[in-house]
Amino acid sequence: MPVTLRTRAFAVIGAGAVTATLLTSLPQHADAARACRIDVTTRVDLKERFAGRSAAKYVYATAKGSAVGQLDHAGNVIMTTYPLGAYPSLVNKKIGELEAVGSMVKGQAPKALGGINADFFTFADIRYATHMEMARGPMVKDGVVIRGTARAQRVVGVDTLMQPYGGELGLRGSVAPKVTGNPKVKIRSVNWHALLGGGANLYTNAWSSTRRTDGQATYPRPAGVLEWVLGRRNKITSIRSATTNASLRGAPVDKGTRVVAFPSDVVASVAGVPLGTKIKLRVRQKTSTGVTLLTGVGRGLPVVEGGKPAPLGCRAYANTAGARAARPRTFVGWDGKGRWRSFTVPGSSVTDVGGLSRSGGLSLANAANVAKNLGMKYAYELDGGGSVSFYTRKQNKWSRKDLYKVSNPGNCVCQRWMANGLAFYQAP
Repeated sequence: MPVTLRTRAFAVIGAGAVTATLLTSLPQHADAARACRIDVTTRVDLKERFAGRSAAKYVYATAKGSAVGQLDHAGNVIMTTYPLGAYPSLVNKKIGELEAVGSMVKGQAPKALGGINADFFTFADIRYATHMEMARGPMVKDGVVIRGTARAQRVVGVDTLMQPYGGELGLRGSVAPKVTGNPKVKIRSVNWHALLGGGANLYTNAWSSTRRTDGQATYPRPAGVLEWVLGRRNKITSIRSATTNASLRGAPVDKGTRVVAFPSDVVASVAGVPLGTKIKLRVRQKTSTGVTLLTGVGRGLPVVEGGKPAPLGCRAYANTAGARAARPRTFVGWDGKGRWRSFTVPGSSVTDVGGLSRSGGLSLANAANVAKNLGMKYAYELDGGGSVSFYTRKQNKWSRKDLYKVSNPGNCVCQRWMANGLAFYQAP
């Protein structure tokens, strides 16, 4: 459901795997780069209106990337424009769980205007479970940080004043027992898939609590060397260590509680804190511009910034085969009027491998230039390939649109399951 005005006022708090290599090898900012400009042509084949005066253009685009060391590509794209005042809100599963984006949007955001897929994915090995798939980056929903680390990472979303945001998000905060002689311990992560050293790691009910038939957690979380279970008013209700409740370290977080997990390098500073101690726990956002985010989701490269397409420069967007290749893509961003837009490159065909494989489309730099040509002033890459999903609503009927002009949609009309997506709401 969309956030309320009261929430806004008081809130204080596939192609994916291939391109992820590119993400980590490039600088966060494009200040020193020269935009990669590519000649493009576009032809509008179809226009469509849907909920809330939203509009989609179905376009055939060509891009002459070879002129700047890229490749030439041509294909269908969908440019969606949401009305002024519309905004994205996160739809998501609990960490570890997955669902098709269409199902998430219909179930969690039935009154939204439309919805798209969101973050890339990572595979985590945690204790007895291997290759658990989950969102790669941070998540902020209704002002609450669901997932993130002290290290700044790229996100796109809206701040508490409902202004678009594309930048970085890190966490700041501390855990401080209200007893004499115990120092503050910095917060290192919230619901992260690895226990980070140098401080405390917080786990909440946002992590899946489902269990297997043998009683083990289906999606285990990292276990601390020492753990505090915090109940009402942040009082320690249980302590887990190698000698006390050892088997419960890493257990699912019970409703109404949070777990603070400590790595080995900070255990000595908190080991003597007794049961029943009240804890001062503070977690806050630290963004590039100092704003507080209402919605945030991890995303890939900036693909249009300030009207400059592929702002990191041509070489950066040719750094991997996945970036250079013709691939399905999803971008999200806004135009010069501040209207949110989504840009979908549906590709040309699908293969019947669980809905995970799609081919055709545009390279990252080519797609960036097409997106700019069609009116995006700011755009950021979300997951692509088999993750590409785009849904619209007319009255109470939702329709899938991301198979537009795909040559064989009947071959596999299933979708790749995702950790999160973005639903667009009309402002009240």
